[in-house]
Amino acid sequence: MIRSLLAILIFAMAWLVQPAWAAPTELPVLEVRAGEDAPNLAPFIRFAKRPGDSRTPQLNAILQGPLQRVEGSTIHFGPPGTRTVVLLQVRNASDEQGSWILTTGRGSLKHFRLYEAKDGRLALAVDATDPQTARQNLGTYQAFSSELVLGPRQGTLIVIEFISENSTYMPLKIESYGTFFKERRANISMVSGVVVGALILLLLNFLFFSITGFKEFLWLAVAEAFFALNTVHSEGYITIFFLYDKPLTGLAVEDFIKCGFAASMAQFCRSFVKTPTNFPRRDMVLKALIWFALAIMLFQPGLAYYPPELRFLLHIATWLVAVAVALFLPFVGYAAMKQLGFQLWPLFIGWASLALFIVYAAIASMGIFAWLPVNWHLAGPVGLFESVMVTVALGLNLKKIQRDKVVADWKYAQSLTERLEMSERATRLAEEKAFALETVHSQNALLHASGHDSRQVILALNSAVEVLKRQNRADADDQLVEMLESSADYLNEIVSTTISGANIAASDSGFVALSSFRAEALVEPLSMMFKTPFAGKKLTLDVRVPDKVTIISDRPLLMRALANLLSNSFKHTDSGGASIAIALEDGCAVITIRDSGAGMPAELVTALNGGTATRIRADESDEGTGSGFGSAQRIIETLRGSLKIIASSVAGTEIRIVLPAAFPSVTPVSAETLQSQLDGWKLLDFDDRTAFEARLNAADTKNGQTIALTYDDTTVTRGRLSQLVAMMAIKPACREMAMHPLLGERSEQV
Repeated sequence: MIRSLLAILIFAMAWLVQPAWAAPTELPVLEVRAGEDAPNLAPFIRFAKRPGDSRTPQLNAILQGPLQRVEGSTIHFGPPGTRTVVLLQVRNASDEQGSWILTTGRGSLKHFRLYEAKDGRLALAVDATDPQTARQNLGTYQAFSSELVLGPRQGTLIVIEFISENSTYMPLKIESYGTFFKERRANISMVSGVVVGALILLLLNFLFFSITGFKEFLWLAVAEAFFALNTVHSEGYITIFFLYDKPLTGLAVEDFIKCGFAASMAQFCRSFVKTPTNFPRRDMVLKALIWFALAIMLFQPGLAYYPPELRFLLHIATWLVAVAVALFLPFVGYAAMKQLGFQLWPLFIGWASLALFIVYAAIASMGIFAWLPVNWHLAGPVGLFESVMVTVALGLNLKKIQRDKVVADWKYAQSLTERLEMSERATRLAEEKAFALETVHSQNALLHASGHDSRQVILALNSAVEVLKRQNRADADDQLVEMLESSADYLNEIVSTTISGANIAASDSGFVALSSFRAEALVEPLSMMFKTPFAGKKLTLDVRVPDKVTIISDRPLLMRALANLLSNSFKHTDSGGASIAIALEDGCAVITIRDSGAGMPAELVTALNGGTATRIRADESDEGTGSGFGSAQRIIETLRGSLKIIASSVAGTEIRIVLPAAFPSVTPVSAETLQSQLDGWKLLDFDDRTAFEARLNAADTKNGQTIALTYDDTTVTRGRLSQLVAMMAIKPACREMAMHPLLGERSEQV
């Protein structure tokens, strides 16, 4: 008893330690029924790897040797390059004779033979090593196939021996005649549809290239041509009709087409997305992949003469470049969609779909995971979808370009319209300026005529004073003589200031003559000029000037600016009147002009205060050129003052002018003392002509740094000095002149 138990234990241990790959010699039986398709063949298949040269396998040796199972539902026999022997035992389980077709699904193999076991020996059924046999078999079935005829309850053993250079995937099927040829017709229809669609896209892209000249259409057409060839070749049609006896040539054609498609699609990406400009780093990767693909294509024609190791490396390299391009293009497409516009979304979708399929197919085809299912028939539809998406992206991009062009044309038309309006406005402003200058000249003529009449009055007053002085009468009224002399001097001052301001009003030279004058000397001449016109319209003109305010400025220019503003008040006031007031605030003279006119719109006030408009009239129906406010604004700014409309409404308008360098009184100084206070300026006495001209011509004196000091404030002298020096100063000189901003600005520049 003990010996029996020990024997059983030893036998069990021996059975447990036997090799893990050992398989029972009995094969599973696949039962089929007449008129029906066989189930999945994978569980019933056993295979063995037999390194070495191909030879007729010995059935007993195969059955007694180690056999392997197919892992998973996909019939895949692992990495390629090794001779593989496949066994499948089939039995007709029905009571009637049945006929089926055993198809391998493969049409291109380096070595293929199919045997049937009869009487313990193998009978050759399909010999693909014979070119004529291979051609006839492929022409009939479009893949290496064999008819299987079994009587009732009859069985047979099928043995397949093959060697593959690219993939050991073999979708073995046993199908009824109806199912087999139905699938063939469906496959032909699918391939035809894909090829026709690819050719249509190819022709469309060639047409777009001929119309637009964009190279991306040409490269896409080349890629679609390679895709159409790949679809036909992957379904075995090129092998069936042309390369049935040249499996290595078929492999070379397959790898050549794959690399050509990858290179042309990468070049399309470079041309369409403009990677050299938009993505220079990604462009370097694309160029490297293109050169890699071209190098592999150059090696393909001699594939049949290379050793197996080199052929395997070239095949692996083909898959690597195809997978690298397929993986890299979606990243470029996504970046292009983010940077160049969302209209490129089909580009990303198309490239991503093809990338997923190629990566999956490469892994499954190489046998890395034997259980992965492979369906090469999907290559056509996936590739066609990718081509359609890329073409749609091109169309959407063209649409965006056309839309941008329409927008650009519209903006250009708008620009032309604006330029035309500006030209018309410039023409109108030129006409208004000419009219304004004519008006100014007319006013100047009137002022000169008035000045001439005033000078006649001054001459009469001076004559009366001379007569009274010559009489030397004891009862002569000295106060009358002084009054007449004072009146003559005052009237002469008004006339000279008015005529000088009239002559320089239209000048844009920016030349300034600084002088110190009392506020009354500025306002009272204006009051005399406008009192009569205001009274003619039954308007009041109120003038309020403090007793002690002395201003350092250019009196003729300042009078012209104030005259323009008072003229506007006069024109736009129908009842009430206007007022002008001067106040001394923080070393500045603040001049306020108010009127009871109709006022101005808020937008016009904003434009005038901002300097973007020069018209003070509210609409085109008003009389006048409307340039008075702009002229006054330029004069005040030249004198480094500010002019602002404080308020304007139906109740009237208030304008505020702030002038620098105003004092209760001034301190007379000599020219030398004033010169000592001027930094960077040369003060020359114009009344001493000889010294003036000598110093003016000196080497160290420049025109931009010279001030002419003179008593003569006439228009003639002003015009002459404007060509020689930068500024005038009217005698008597005072210490406060050096405080004017005009002198301080020049000093800082020097």
